[in-house]
Amino acid sequence: MKSILYIFILLITLTSCNDAPVIVTDSAGRMNDILLVIDNDLWENEVGDSIRQILAAPVDGLVREEPQFSLNQIEPDSFAGLLMKNRNYLKVEVSNKEPGVSVTTGLYANPQTGVIIRGKDAAGIIEQIVNNAQQIKTIFNDGEIKEKQRLMKKVGLNVDQIKERFNIELIAPRSYRYAAPDDKDFFWLRRNIKEGTMDIMIYEVGRHKIPQDSNVVASITKVRDSVGSLKVPVDNGKFITERAFSPYVNESQVDGKFAYETKGLWEVSGQFMSGPFLNYAIYNEEKNNWLVIEGYIFAPSAKQRNYLFELESILKSVKFISQED
Repeated sequence: MKSILYIFILLITLTSCNDAPVIVTDSAGRMNDILLVIDNDLWENEVGDSIRQILAAPVDGLVREEPQFSLNQIEPDSFAGLLMKNRNYLKVEVSNKEPGVSVTTGLYANPQTGVIIRGKDAAGIIEQIVNNAQQIKTIFNDGEIKEKQRLMKKVGLNVDQIKERFNIELIAPRSYRYAAPDDKDFFWLRRNIKEGTMDIMIYEVGRHKIPQDSNVVASITKVRDSVGSLKVPVDNGKFITERAFSPYVNESQVDGKFAYETKGLWEVSGQFMSGPFLNYAIYNEEKNNWLVIEGYIFAPSAKQRNYLFELESILKSVKFISQED
């Protein structure tokens, strides 16, 4: 009798105002996949092209082109059942309602991010896509990073050593190991993967090493080359920035602090070894210096988008702890 009463109360709790049960279940979907809910005619014309140009644009810093997101398209009538449980979906609607872009979270599953783009015709929809391009990319990317961090935290590496030395916390899975245990000013984390390795470096440099001026690209390159050539052991060469590929540098934030985000390629001088790197130089007001945290990949025969995304999720998980605390 108590079980029947419990089920009755639960059904009442999960019933919406129109008496339709609303049961939110776990979402599904591979990392960085987006389900496109759009008519075939729109997907195959300029509307589809504008979506692909934004969400399937190549990831900066990779040797071979790979899209930021993998896109899978279905007709609106097929958006039902298990397909509604996709963690990420973008829905395009032709409607006489007010044109615009809206965002829903956890509507059919949890976690879930949905972006709905509405316009009166194809031209109106394209206008909304173009005007909100960066926001749409950021919404999906931030949601995926949050989910990746949640999953990594379940199998988190003990980072007490890093916390004690740099007054920061970060999330990394236990698949990484400490590769330079005797160096107290340079932390090097390594993960073996099938095709090679993934690495993370953490260190500090004085504020004057990266002046905030027009030469910031050269300054960041000089810092990472001086540290990498000294701290990363390689045979018959030096670990430096790829000379033939100019890095991308953008202003960013990590844990609310000003940061330079740098994407580029590393190489070992004199050898045919290279790969992508992602570097954050974060200004720490308390110490008046830069915390530099960088992830890089050596996996020449593998697709690297998801590896780089994992590194981005780790680096963006940095949280500063007050020295007083």
